[in-house]
Amino acid sequence: MHKDLDGRPRVLGIRFGVNPNSSSLGVDVTYLLFGGTLAVIASMAIGAWLRTLRSSAQEYGAPPPPPESQP
Repeated sequence: MHKDLDGRPRVLGIRFGVNPNSSSLGVDVTYLLFGGTLAVIASMAIGAWLRTLRSSAQEYGAPPPPPESQP
């Protein structure tokens, strides 16, 4: 490996993606990170969409509204 003047090895380049000559662990972790991020974004978007469909917020266990008196 080439060394700089200070004696430390240097990184020549980084390439993401599938490399048939190396372990697939890095590729698996990359796809898991992207998939997890996509799942979080999708669940947040679906949750926000479902909240907009409700006409009013309903609290779990809240008592029913009192009946309105009619004259």
